[in-house]
Amino acid sequence: MSTVRRTVCDLRELPTMAALTAWATAHGAAVTYQGPDLQGHAVYAARRGPVTRVVTVPGPDPHPHPLTWQSPLETLPADAPPRAAGAAVRVPAARSGDPDPSGDPCAPARGLRAVWMAAVRAVSVL
Repeated sequence: MSTVRRTVCDLRELPTMAALTAWATAHGAAVTYQGPDLQGHAVYAARRGPVTRVVTVPGPDPHPHPLTWQSPLETLPADAPPRAAGAAVRVPAARSGDPDPSGDPCAPARGLRAVWMAAVRAVSVL
């Protein structure tokens, strides 16, 4: 029995951006910005089929993304009711033949409530 070997992924790092551009030109691939690495340097790549070539450019990333987070509670309208700011969600009990309270007709009765109660029990154990 003969085994056919095929390349699934060929990933290599090139030394310079000029080398990556030359490789991309020779193989008909586009050079794309992938984002920063853990040290904040820009990473560029070119891909053609299962072959990918990457380069890390020394120096600061030319496309820095600020690390900011804005709470959704800070953007609530001034006239929002107080309970919209994170009140507890009440899951109504379902009887055996009733549809699931989530409105999903494919979910079994008591499915959402059972999941909710299992989560509450798991948190109290931790």
